[in-house]
Amino acid sequence: DVVMNETRTYEGAPEIVCLEEEVRQTLLKRCMSLKPPYDEIAKAYYYDEMNVAEISAQRGMKVKTVQTQIYRARAMLRKLYGKEKGA
Repeated sequence: DVVMNETRTYEGAPEIVCLEEEVRQTLLKRCMSLKPPYDEIAKAYYYDEMNVAEISAQRGMKVKTVQTQIYRARAMLRKLYGKEKGA
């Protein structure tokens, strides 16, 4: 119970909100740095939090194509985040 109360205390704290926004902006920047079509797919999936079916319907693509592009975009994003970590 004490842990839950502490968690609620930190939810919405200005520092947490600021850090979350910074992480989201970094994610958006990294997604948009990918080459087409991976930039828009990554943005829709990771930043806009759309699911595969929603992206598929919105873009008029097969579900399997969207899944493949998400898989490839994820690998590209891992490389980008890995370079930052190693730098």
